[in-house]
Amino acid sequence: MEEVKAKRTAREIKISDALLDNKNINVKIGTVENREAPETIYIFISFWAKPVEGIINESQEFLKDILNKELDGIYRGKLKECLKNNKYFTNEKENIYIKNIPENINYNNKRNFISLELYLHTLNINESRNFPLSNKKNTDLFEEALRISNIIGNSSLLSDEVEFKIFKKSMG
Repeated sequence: MEEVKAKRTAREIKISDALLDNKNINVKIGTVENREAPETIYIFISFWAKPVEGIINESQEFLKDILNKELDGIYRGKLKECLKNNKYFTNEKENIYIKNIPENINYNNKRNFISLELYLHTLNINESRNFPLSNKKNTDLFEEALRISNIIGNSSLLSDEVEFKIFKKSMG
């Protein structure tokens, strides 16, 4: 019986702090399909947030409302502008942006786990040349995804700490 070698397709790259402007977030860039020419990649950003002193005693609805508006603002701001005519992520209208906010935010005055997922359609959908998702060789797709990650990380919510303090881990 002939041995069949499984073809490795998916790839997930955990981004080191050295490549991130904001050291208080966790970033993974990946694809669940052919990593040599993915049609879609994802950027997964996670962090822990705690309301600042001035609003720590506000209602959960109030805090969730602020987070929702700020997270929406990340996409509608510099990120949307960056993705509008992007060379590598060509189908801006079909991108998917998902925000994950806990229902019971600020429960027992603890930090809250929050994540963002951004799914981007790559130029591999209709390009004759294949662009791999790699951080070692032919890194164009990876570098553009990293640039987008830094746009998100540099947003006012994640870097200014006006309404929420942002942490890399659940406990300090």
